[in-house]
Amino acid sequence: MVVDTAKIILSSFPNTSRLVVNGLGRDFQPSMGEMLDVYNDALSGRSKCLILFPTDDAKTFADIEEEVGSSVADSGGDLQTGWDVIVIDGTWQQARKMHSKHFPEASKEGLHRVQLSSNVVELLGGDDSDIKGHQLRRHPTKWREISTHEATRLLLKDMHTGGQFDKQSDAMSRYQEILNAAARTQLGPPREKEVRKDQA
Repeated sequence: MVVDTAKIILSSFPNTSRLVVNGLGRDFQPSMGEMLDVYNDALSGRSKCLILFPTDDAKTFADIEEEVGSSVADSGGDLQTGWDVIVIDGTWQQARKMHSKHFPEASKEGLHRVQLSSNVVELLGGDDSDIKGHQLRRHPTKWREISTHEATRLLLKDMHTGGQFDKQSDAMSRYQEILNAAARTQLGPPREKEVRKDQA
């Protein structure tokens, strides 16, 4: 496809992001080793890592930050270290398989599943001009329509509420508009997702 959101995210942050290809081990791509090391370090409490994925235990960044701040304060530790962020790109079926394969452990220590803030999720159901990344396949569950690129942008906005990310956010929005135009040219107009009665 002309739309490859993982590569667009990599292009948006070339100095701070890594592209990991599913199916290739750390012997064939160093970025796989980096990702797994980040995951294991977070599990052991040596670092802080967010996985953007809607598990049952996923929380907003604000809730996670408050929780981490309280635990660090109780232990007399330091909260100045930054966050590693893992984003899974693919169809929902592919994403679930990759999540189960590479990140089987539940959230604990420095590892947290993160979801978008509630106000962003509410905006997904409307026509807000700041939400650019609706996929071409419509879905009754609005947050399932959003592209990986747009979800990443909105998460980073959740993480930088003081406006520090506004310039980068605007640039990513422009990228998303280009992606949308390319996808419509290749795939045509949005298609409705059919949901069987036995599906949740």
